[in-house]
Amino acid sequence: MTPISITVWLLFFVVLVSSLGAKWRIPQPALLVLAGFILSFSSPFHDFHLDSRTFFALFVPPLLFADAWLIPKRELRKNLYSVLLLGFGLVFATVAATGFFVHWLIPAVPLASAFVLGAVLSPTDTVALNALIGRLSLPQRLVYVLAGESLINDASGLVSFKFAMAAILQGNFTWSAAFRDLAWVSIGGLLTGFLIAYNIHWFRQLLTHRGVEDPSVQTSLSLMTPYFAYMAANSFGASGILSVVAAGLYAGVSDVRDLSGPLRLHAASVWNMLTFVLEGFVFLLLGLQLRHVFAAISAIPIPRLIEYSFLLTAVTILIRMIWVFPFSRISWLLNRIHTKNLTPPTWNSVFLAGWIGVRGAITLAAALSIPLEVQGKPFPGRDLIVFLSGSVILLSMSTVILTLEPLARWLKVKDPGEAAEEEQMARLEANRKALSFLTERTTDKTLSEQERALLNRIASEYTLRIQELQERREGTDNIRKTLEEENGLRLEAIHEEKRTIHQLRTEHRIDDQTLRRILRDLDLVEAGLRKYRED
Repeated sequence: MTPISITVWLLFFVVLVSSLGAKWRIPQPALLVLAGFILSFSSPFHDFHLDSRTFFALFVPPLLFADAWLIPKRELRKNLYSVLLLGFGLVFATVAATGFFVHWLIPAVPLASAFVLGAVLSPTDTVALNALIGRLSLPQRLVYVLAGESLINDASGLVSFKFAMAAILQGNFTWSAAFRDLAWVSIGGLLTGFLIAYNIHWFRQLLTHRGVEDPSVQTSLSLMTPYFAYMAANSFGASGILSVVAAGLYAGVSDVRDLSGPLRLHAASVWNMLTFVLEGFVFLLLGLQLRHVFAAISAIPIPRLIEYSFLLTAVTILIRMIWVFPFSRISWLLNRIHTKNLTPPTWNSVFLAGWIGVRGAITLAAALSIPLEVQGKPFPGRDLIVFLSGSVILLSMSTVILTLEPLARWLKVKDPGEAAEEEQMARLEANRKALSFLTERTTDKTLSEQERALLNRIASEYTLRIQELQERREGTDNIRKTLEEENGLRLEAIHEEKRTIHQLRTEHRIDDQTLRRILRDLDLVEAGLRKYRED
């Protein structure tokens, strides 16, 4: 098949498998990886291979950018030290401990190659993590810390991978050079990302002030941002991953603050579709690569390979567990420097944070990027490193998928509802301010009776909303039931309007352009009403 045919078929399988996962309430990452693995045995995909650099450049930037855009910045600041100790400290501890363990377990693997494997396994996977924990009602603080960690440890893990590879390829390693390179790739990447995002945002604002507020143009610039940030940082040896994260963090603040409502709605719909497709491709491609990964190992007996895989997966979990308990307390003490009323993490939340260490696409892409040869000789232990990387991805993902929900239930770790309470408070305060503004306007003596009646009608709607929000806080829903009945009638009326418009088109009394224009207006109203029913 041609590359275009393969892409279309892969997209079809992403949609098909994702819809089945939603229907059967099975985590989509697991189904997509399994589907990809099964597809790899079919003749069209039997020899399918995607270059790791192409994978990184095509899929990683927009997905990381979207995650950084969405992560709450206030919560990231409140838990900054927790994120840093996990994103940097745990990564380096994993590299060292895993490297020594693998060299001890398999003496044929040189220590330098074992450190390469440790670096490959050190980052958790952002996309897999969000897909798995997004289905559960976990405490928001735990979710944000894990999300922040996965954003940062992609960069720190790849930096560690670069250093370990340099020790093999160049035959030397010095701590001074390592720290210097780490500072350069980190600071350079962050600054590049901020500068790229700042300039693109400035250009978008300039277009808006000049009257160019076309949502398609503005959203296209938003889609370009992560790729520009990634390419710019990589062009001079800085971290493209951290550059994308920095760009996403900046854009997440500036877009919400400066963009108009229609632009944000348009961008949100485009980004939602894009991330759905890209996430599906990531896991499907991951499954397609696994057959080649497992087929590369033939000299080692299968029982021994299974033993290595389970032991290595257990060690990565154990390292994470040993790290999170003492350092969760240390990070809490450090976080209290700027957040005085921060409560200490409970032991069961800490245990769950230690348990959720899913490896994914970044790990496999890093493993596949290992060269076949070094100075004319085979790279020591490459096939085994790639095999063990794929095995740990499957085992870590399967472990979390099978155990996370019952474990969270057994540990009684659940969202206390603080985010919902905060949202209710914000909605209530915003509606009260709006009502106060309208009430003040009605006192203007220059208003006509018609204008005053219009203001009073709008104010009465706000009064009803405020009463509904107050009832929600008190646990009653009398007004909400009334509003839901009203919404139901409005939806029925909209459906009748749509039926009539389609009938007019069938009778050739209106053309397609008129049909689409009216339907668009009705669709917007219907979407707002349905969103209210879901809240």
